[in-house]
Amino acid sequence: MLPALVLSVVALIAIKLDPRLAFAIFAIVTLIYSDRRNLKLSIRNPSDEDSYFNAHLFAAFLSLLACFAIPKDVAYASIFLLFVHELRRNAIWNIAAYTSAALFYLLAFYLLTDSHFNTAQIFFIALAGGLSASLVESVETDADKRLTLLIALSTVFTIFKIYMPSASLFDLSLAFLVSFLMSLLALYAGVADESGLMSATLVGTTLILFTDFRFFAVLLLFYILGSAITKYRYEIKQSRGIAEQAGGARGYANVFGNSLAPLFFAIQYGVTDNVVFASAFVASVAAALADTVASEVGKAENNVYLITNLKKVEPGVSGGISFKGELSALIASFLTPLLAFLMGVISIHAAIIAAFSAFIGVHIDSILGATLEKKGYLTNSGVNFLATLFAGAICYVLL
Repeated sequence: MLPALVLSVVALIAIKLDPRLAFAIFAIVTLIYSDRRNLKLSIRNPSDEDSYFNAHLFAAFLSLLACFAIPKDVAYASIFLLFVHELRRNAIWNIAAYTSAALFYLLAFYLLTDSHFNTAQIFFIALAGGLSASLVESVETDADKRLTLLIALSTVFTIFKIYMPSASLFDLSLAFLVSFLMSLLALYAGVADESGLMSATLVGTTLILFTDFRFFAVLLLFYILGSAITKYRYEIKQSRGIAEQAGGARGYANVFGNSLAPLFFAIQYGVTDNVVFASAFVASVAAALADTVASEVGKAENNVYLITNLKKVEPGVSGGISFKGELSALIASFLTPLLAFLMGVISIHAAIIAAFSAFIGVHIDSILGATLEKKGYLTNSGVNFLATLFAGAICYVLL
């Protein structure tokens, strides 16, 4: 724990220092630590000492970036939070601990530097960091956790420093509470795991703050129907060995794969107030739902054909299509735009374009699955992300 505490103490001291001097201190600490311990850079399955060395080295790099590229508070807050990793426990504890530590550091930074600050915005950045760090903690991986935490925290802090919603503390608290409770229900219902809880809460909170609850309801429709459709003829899919694992419980990869593109379009709408971005958001969510429905229905079919050459393949093969799957995708493509139209998010014209774009997005997903995913260049989540992104982009261009 001592090396992590050293980093945190230096990060606190750096608040009152010139960034160049802070970088020099971080660099000297890193050199002394590595020399005394005879350490090396090891990313996969590192020992504790190698992991601490990685953290010291990246902390020095972040401090260097603070000299000319990223804000000091973003760089040093990321470093300061590293000590919380030594206190990690369960998901709820981790969210509270990381968020509290981030809030403490950011308030200290702005007070000690006599900088103007907005309490709600600081709380939002701290919460985004807390959720992101807790998400990293929940993922089982052989990658260096401390290094991953520093990269994730600095990235998230920087993004939300640039894209900051104009929301009150009450709005932020309400957005977080609604997103967290819905994600918690999903966890207890078995349709999400702990990483899904954190990632869905982060996505939901951000979505509500940049837009409103109608957009959250549109995305919620995908998760509800998408989770429900996994139960369609589940025994048949299970006997074939192609059923969703853990009964279809969604993890962080599934959440981000299907939600990052919609979230991007939603944030652009919140920043620009351009309704075309709202339509692109709807199209990307519709593509995610239509693809999930088509996939789950198609896995239970006997006659499945590869989209690239129409040769018959086994159910569950990436890029496979079926008659019922296509029909289901077509119907599902209209469900999300219909809900968005009824709630006044988009016009009827935009809803039709969004549905059309979503249906195209489903087939982009199939093509990518039959080619790049099959060759190992993309994961299923990567394919989902690109398909939803293309669906939104197509809708944007058409409108």
